[in-house]
Amino acid sequence: KQPSEEDPDEGIKDLVEITLKKMDHDHDGKLSFADYELAVREETLLLEAFGPCLPDPKSQMEFEAQVFKDPNEFNDM
Repeated sequence: KQPSEEDPDEGIKDLVEITLKKMDHDHDGKLSFADYELAVREETLLLEAFGPCLPDPKSQMEFEAQVFKDPNEFNDM
């Protein structure tokens, strides 16, 4: 097969294999929560290995602005 004729699922399979190899610490062929937690603690970028789960910077700033307001502001109500 030519590289352009490669099965499109092959790339996904390769990505899953690489991810599993990187994150499966007990080498049982499964990604348990303990494996995932350990891998993420060692390499925080793996937190989003399966897709985005963190807010974008703008949303993060808006959230922090709400959460970290001066508590005395609420007493004036």
